[in-house]
Amino acid sequence: MSQQQEEQKAIPLDKLTPQQLLQIKKQIEEEVQQLTQSLSQFRIANAKYEESKVILKRLDQTPKDNDLLVPITASLYVPGRLINPQSIMIDYGTGYFVERNTEQGSHFCDRKLQLLKESQDKLSNIINQKKQFMDKLNIELQKRVMQVQQIQQQQQQQKK
Repeated sequence: MSQQQEEQKAIPLDKLTPQQLLQIKKQIEEEVQQLTQSLSQFRIANAKYEESKVILKRLDQTPKDNDLLVPITASLYVPGRLINPQSIMIDYGTGYFVERNTEQGSHFCDRKLQLLKESQDKLSNIINQKKQFMDKLNIELQKRVMQVQQIQQQQQQQKK
């Protein structure tokens, strides 16, 4: 949906009831929480690709027929021997592995890092927009509370 269509469908906050405002606020808070979790996942993926680039640089400097430990799980390793430090397998996803050299692996990581950065930037902008809208909702809710308090004070003064 374009921004122009969104603006046409937008309902002024002052036309909504306090209950509707609270409901919208709760919904946006949940959305911000989910988006923040997604942003956190992007940061984790970013760190993994950065780590992969560092390992690829170290791999380039590793001699042939070097003994090493191969991770099977996060805490389980088996002994191995590095036969060709220039040849790596890249997981392209959904079970596809491609054999590449370390330079190609580094370029792969660079592309993934760039995509992650772009996605993080977009997501950060969306989160900021939603937070700004939440601030507007809070201001409107405060106005409503003040109006109710003023009306109650006026009624009390009229009774006296």
